[in-house]
Amino acid sequence: MKNIKKLNILITPFIIFLVVLVASCDLDEDPRDRVSGEQVFQDEAFADALAADLYARFPYVAFDNFNGKLGEHDLGTSRGGNFQGCFTHGGMTNNKDCEGLWDYEYMRDMNVYIENLRASELSDGFKNRLEGEVRTLRAAVYFKMQKRYGGVPIIDVVLDPFEEVPEQYRVRSTETAVADFIDSELAASAVLLMANGDDPSQTGRVNQYTALAYKARANLFAASIAQFGTLAANELTGIAASRADEFYGKASAAAQAVIAGPYTLLSGGDPVQTYRNIFIEDSNSEIIFERIYNGVEIGHSFAHQNQPTPFSEGQGSEMNPTLGLVNQYENLDGTFSTPAFGTGTLYATGRAPWENKDPRLHASVFFEGDNYAGNIVELYEGIDNGSEIISEVGVSVSGKSSVGTASRRQANQFFPSTGFLLHKYIPPTPFIPAGTESNNWKELRLAEMYLIAAESEFELGNLTDAATWLNFTRNRVGLIDLDETTITRDRVRTERTSELIYEGHRWYDIRRWRTAFDLLNGQVVQGLRVIYDDASGQYYFLQIDGESVQRQFRQEHYYNPITQSRIEAQGELVENPNY
Repeated sequence: MKNIKKLNILITPFIIFLVVLVASCDLDEDPRDRVSGEQVFQDEAFADALAADLYARFPYVAFDNFNGKLGEHDLGTSRGGNFQGCFTHGGMTNNKDCEGLWDYEYMRDMNVYIENLRASELSDGFKNRLEGEVRTLRAAVYFKMQKRYGGVPIIDVVLDPFEEVPEQYRVRSTETAVADFIDSELAASAVLLMANGDDPSQTGRVNQYTALAYKARANLFAASIAQFGTLAANELTGIAASRADEFYGKASAAAQAVIAGPYTLLSGGDPVQTYRNIFIEDSNSEIIFERIYNGVEIGHSFAHQNQPTPFSEGQGSEMNPTLGLVNQYENLDGTFSTPAFGTGTLYATGRAPWENKDPRLHASVFFEGDNYAGNIVELYEGIDNGSEIISEVGVSVSGKSSVGTASRRQANQFFPSTGFLLHKYIPPTPFIPAGTESNNWKELRLAEMYLIAAESEFELGNLTDAATWLNFTRNRVGLIDLDETTITRDRVRTERTSELIYEGHRWYDIRRWRTAFDLLNGQVVQGLRVIYDDASGQYYFLQIDGESVQRQFRQEHYYNPITQSRIEAQGELVENPNY
């Protein structure tokens, strides 16, 4: 046996479960809760199980840790009207990092795994495939750190805790160096995986296309930073503008390699239901990588938190789409329009003002009167009886309750703040108990690759190619084709938002595009008060503030702070600009 670095691994119930599942190993020997590194890397089942533990610790933007953050951006808010999110309301300071990610213990564990795997006498094919998987996870974590902080320390070796740490591992690398490291690691991982029997049908495991998809995503981000960002004097934040085209080219090439792979866009049938099915049908044809749940050992409570409150076992109505989001969707005829609101403008239904918009809107948002699991979602919050608006719980007008059961006027803290509710991800099953949900989080899917190719080619000036790639997601939902004469940056970004909203992208998109300051600073989130007109049996809408305070975004918030506590713990670290 080659030299194996000293390593004791705690065998958790989760790992034991996976060992049995993967290899049907007999674990009914003398009870022990630890195995040595030598034992782990002599047995493929144990090595695989330890990799599974690394997967379990991967920082997915996932259902079990969303904490409302999927909706914390310029186009989302939370129930109650008093939401003051850390990102959107100026919460980041040199003492507070919003949704930070600085997990070098996890990085060390991945480094230890890779080095011990390489030194083992397991089969070369197994070693190369598992190395490719873990290196992909490690590069993806570095990318998630880059999105937050810019340059961070790159540590890709196992450091001896009893020896002085070399300076190169104590200081922040430049953001450019981090971007290049991520790109090269993902390229190498894709080759290892391609050559050693990865299985794209196992959507809970990394394969060559996972590596390439992260490569596309990371290079698009780096290209935007180069094009729209500012290179700091110390180069810890920012990338030279001269490298933008290079990164766009890499992003497009990687995205196109994934598009050429085994995945297909889910399509056919009613476009609203088809789009909705992407997020409630696990391992469907366009899923590249997903966080696996089973509702027992690994479950979540996303629907429990976000179903319309009358149909939620516990709370509900957590994340609320804004009027800005609803209005930004394109019309089916290719135009954009904003509906008229006010007492003199009546509509036949609660969704009529947006009836002819992109089907993805109706798949993603609950409107007044929508059907959910055989029930009606009642978001109206008053009845106009001709002389006044009656809006009191328990009071009826012409036999109809004056306040809808899911509306802002209900007397509990679980009411929506904008007159809209989230429908995306919500399965058609009411009253789901907390912690029992098993639908998977879609970390990477094919549609994003088309959008990355389109945005990259647009920014490179290849407008015909950009339109071609963009039309794939548009065609799926029945929007008109674009061409080199009609495609614009705004349309590229609108299409990305319409396709990917509430999937964890928007906050980082508006930061990489450097539009967050204009969109967020001083923003007052808008919603609608839905009123039923008793005389006509129709509805009108009154525009309202969906939050009680203005939002704040300062220029320094294009990056998260390193924070004083981290700098005190590691003195060579340097804070980000203006903190």
